[in-house]
Amino acid sequence: MSTSLYKQMISIHSAPLPFILLTAGISVGLVATFWLGWAIWQVAILVIFAWLPLFFLKTVSIQRQYGWLAFFFILVVTQGAHVLEHVAQMVQIHLLGLSGLQARGIFGMLDIEWVHFIWNSWVLLCAVLLVFLFRKNPWLWVLLVISVWHEIEHVSIMSVFLRTGHIGAPGLLARGGAIGGGLPLSRPDLHFFYNLLEEFVLIIAYLYQIQRLPRSEEIPSPTRSPFVTGT
Repeated sequence: MSTSLYKQMISIHSAPLPFILLTAGISVGLVATFWLGWAIWQVAILVIFAWLPLFFLKTVSIQRQYGWLAFFFILVVTQGAHVLEHVAQMVQIHLLGLSGLQARGIFGMLDIEWVHFIWNSWVLLCAVLLVFLFRKNPWLWVLLVISVWHEIEHVSIMSVFLRTGHIGAPGLLARGGAIGGGLPLSRPDLHFFYNLLEEFVLIIAYLYQIQRLPRSEEIPSPTRSPFVTGT
């Protein structure tokens, strides 16, 4: 990462240090409640609530300075959180040796076909909007292609679910999938890679866009259009 990009990143995402330390301290304290017998999903919800004020503060700050880049930031953070849920499931399956209902991530109650379908539809809609706003960002076009394919996978899965009521269909490319029997990957493994790839491309696209923002001494006045970042 170039020095100028690093400085831009710090400038855009900086927050009061006491605020960050307080939030981190609260999070550590909340994680400790896991050893008091709290369910991991309960701890996770409290940690999320602890970080929400900081997330809201930065989103508003970015929106005021750079307009629609704030929407970009929201997608980076929320999709990143979604990837962490898939990481948790990978740990459960491949490190802890769990399976079935015991390997459904942190928020197992949300591991249902409708939630997966709605979430990926959200990511696809965001990708479409970002391509419209930042047309010259090539990485957003890559993200759009990946998101379209991921959505097609979930449309296939949902079609099976709506016809049969059975959950956990392999879709198109997971082991046992509709295209040539799929790849030698289970559905959890395949969709972990889908989401990880989406987040990776999304981060690159975000950094690419930041590189094309005006420097701090060139920040547009509030009277200028928020679409100035869409070049």
